[in-house]
Amino acid sequence: MPDYRLIVKDMQAISSDEAVILKWNFQDMDGKINYINIEKSEVGSAGNECKDCPRTFERISQMQIKGIILDNKVSSALSYTDKKVVKGRIYNYRLILCDDAGICLEASAAEINYK
Repeated sequence: MPDYRLIVKDMQAISSDEAVILKWNFQDMDGKINYINIEKSEVGSAGNECKDCPRTFERISQMQIKGIILDNKVSSALSYTDKKVVKGRIYNYRLILCDDAGICLEASAAEINYK
């Protein structure tokens, strides 16, 4: 099985006025990734979160990768803005990378207390 954790570097979830912005560096040296599924899970609210509960993730977006990285760059800064958030909630986000063979694996995750 391929290890996609090295393709995504420095994933961050940043709180803005009306959204959570996910940012990461994408380094696909072999150019095998077709798309990224972005998934979200709500952990609860501050002081009422369930850290050890199993997570149920929902796909909130799919980002096509083939064709968006120009000039054979091996590293690109990518981002996604999630506007479906509620202040005071804690969210987990994860990136699922899917390759040419249809294999999809988790690459990175981030958590944020949206204030």
